[in-house]
Parts: sequence; C-alpha cells; structure tokens
Amino acid sequence: MATQKPPLRAVAADETAPPPSKPMSVVQAAKSGTHRDLLVAMRDRIAETVTNAGCPPRDLASLTKRLQDIADQIEAIDAREAEEAPGHRLRDLEAALREINPEHPLLAGMVDDHFDASAI
Repeated sequence: MATQKPPLRAVAADETAPPPSKPMSVVQAAKSGTHRDLLVAMRDRIAETVTNAGCPPRDLASLTKRLQDIADQIEAIDAREAEEAPGHRLRDLEAALREINPEHPLLAGMVDDHFDASAI
C-alpha cells in the first residue's frame, strides 16, 4: 500500500510544474493510497463536517477530537519521513564514495571540520 515518492531531479528551463492533483476521497485512499493518504482524506472529510452549520452539536466534540488526533498522526508521519530522509541519503553518498575511493579523507575521519571563530 505504501508508495515511494520519485527522486528529486533538475528541471528544464521550459518545464512548468504539473497541475495540482485532486485530493483523494476516503474510499480512494482506503483502496489505493498510503496510510498518510487515508489520514489526509479522513481529516478533510471530518473538517468539512465540523465546519458545516448543520453538524449536530452532540457530534461536534467527538469529531473535533478525532480531527486533532488525525492531524497529530499526519504530523508524526511527516516528521518521521523528514528524519529518515537526510540520513538515508548520507548513507547512500558514503557508500558511493567508498566504492570510488575507499581511502578518501571523508571516510577515514581525517577532515578537520572544527570551526575556529578567531580565524575570521
């Protein structure tokens, strides 16, 4: 059910951004989306209901609570992806450098990257 995002790439000078995609419905996200897609669709659906003037007052508290829970889950997924991305990329770069030049100073820890403010 999980799909990976395509890698970033450089764009051509005449290339434009694709039109924004239409958000998935809850049914579409449940059938073919990721867990995050499903949460986003549920969040949007609950938000519509909560902001509707016809929303029964007895349901408002539970829907608002559920909306906050879903928003927290989406935020946690996004934070986890943000944490994993840089480390994963760094490991890939180190592996590539190790293949090209196993004795490179960056791999041996011989690079002095200590900042000395007095040198400025």
